[in-house]
Amino acid sequence: MPATYIIKCPSCGTGNRIPVEKEGTKGHCGNCKEVLPPLYFHPQQMSGHTFDSFINSYSGPVLAEFWAPT
Repeated sequence: MPATYIIKCPSCGTGNRIPVEKEGTKGHCGNCKEVLPPLYFHPQQMSGHTFDSFINSYSGPVLAEFWAPT
């Protein structure tokens, strides 16, 4: 069986099985057909140019780690 994630639909609460290769893409609930938020299981490297657009377009929680060379 291929690796999958279970995404809970924010509208109806149904668990939806999402294949690993679909990480970061929006899907639709198999029950109510509402749009599911994209899931990012692996860290995404952002730059100063891409961070704001990612945060503004992503509706889920975000954990950010900031660092700078010394």
